[in-house]
Amino acid sequence: MIRSGNLSPKANKTLLIVNLIIFIGAIVLAVVDVFYREYIQAVAMLLVMVVTALNAYGCRKRMRGKL
Repeated sequence: MIRSGNLSPKANKTLLIVNLIIFIGAIVLAVVDVFYREYIQAVAMLLVMVVTALNAYGCRKRMRGKL
């Protein structure tokens, strides 16, 4: 298990960017799933959005040195 203090600033920035891209993709897929009335997949995309938002928040805090 990797501790939060062991990641380099470059790694945290990369993880932040990846999480933001995944978050935006999950938003798009959730909207498309609702359009096609695929509600189970839309709920799954909402869960992905929650997880990536929490990961991005943690990366941002580590970049600022508060975690």
